[in-house]
Amino acid sequence: MKRIKIIDVPRYETDPKMIVNHLTDFLKKIRKDKVAADLIGNDERSDEFDVEDFDIFANELSDGVELTSRDTRRITERANKLAKHRVMASGVSHLKREEYDRLAPLLTGMQVIMAKDEGWADEVAARLHAEMPWLARATEYAWHALRRSARKGESILIRPVILNGPPGIGKSVWARSLAAALEIPYAEVDATKGGAGMSLVGVERGWSTAQAGRPLDVMLSKRLANPLIIVDEICKAGSVASSKGVNYAFADALLSLLEPATARAWDCPYFRVRFDMSHISWVLTSNNVENIPEPLRSRCQVIEIPDVTTEQLQEFAKKRGLQLNLSEAATEAVGLAVSQAPVVTGRRLSLRDVVRMLERAEMLEGRPQLQ
Repeated sequence: MKRIKIIDVPRYETDPKMIVNHLTDFLKKIRKDKVAADLIGNDERSDEFDVEDFDIFANELSDGVELTSRDTRRITERANKLAKHRVMASGVSHLKREEYDRLAPLLTGMQVIMAKDEGWADEVAARLHAEMPWLARATEYAWHALRRSARKGESILIRPVILNGPPGIGKSVWARSLAAALEIPYAEVDATKGGAGMSLVGVERGWSTAQAGRPLDVMLSKRLANPLIIVDEICKAGSVASSKGVNYAFADALLSLLEPATARAWDCPYFRVRFDMSHISWVLTSNNVENIPEPLRSRCQVIEIPDVTTEQLQEFAKKRGLQLNLSEAATEAVGLAVSQAPVVTGRRLSLRDVVRMLERAEMLEGRPQLQ
């Protein structure tokens, strides 16, 4: 895996214990060199010794360089002051030690999952299409993105896309399947929930609910810079007002992460540190794209997804039944129910309905038989 810089914090040693060790070794070396220089002298006989001899002589000296309690005390005081000043210089003096420790591993860079090759991209797209063929347009979009990343030797990146279509056709399921096929971590954000904007970007310090946002949280927990973030029902996103009357719109919060310029130097309200969030892949789902604010739509590729047909639902049930190790009879029963359900219920059947049927069939087959 490749490593990239993800956090805009200077890398200083801020652990007082490590600084004490370094200062202790440095002071001992100074004193050894001084003792060696005094013994060798600076006369014509000292010309017989070269620099290498001097270093060997100094390293063998141990007497006379042991530190006193006064030395140790002064070193400790200086190390504590130096650690404090370094933390202030790095711009993270406001963080608690455990919070800084959480960010410390990122100072050397964060890993990204790379696109393998164009043949691999073809295989991923073929598997996705075989599982959910009615989402062919979404699969084609991801396919081209993966081939582009592979061709350029870059990390996996799906530029922001809105999958717009009827509810219950598997848009979120497809996104999760994409993450599984790419073997990258993902997180879901429900745009319809109150405070969704805060869960997206995080809650600033000082609030009782202060926390990092979901995208950054998954990056920190998985130590990967290019996860997939799924935003469900972006068309129903609203805003929430604080106790002070300040409105927090979900669309505005999302814009700061989708816009490439701001994503590369994104200010986290919780850590109050800048992160590079431009390597995240985004899949947004919608039932009515007209309800999405224009600034948000303009930063995403909108893909219209047609409704799923009864035949496609039956084929999905058959394939998923095999994956669940359902008997042939159970799978056929689900397929029959799928064909008859619209007539019986008087409404269109969704992928969610089929998944529930399959779960019910799996539960019934695993139920113990009464004697």
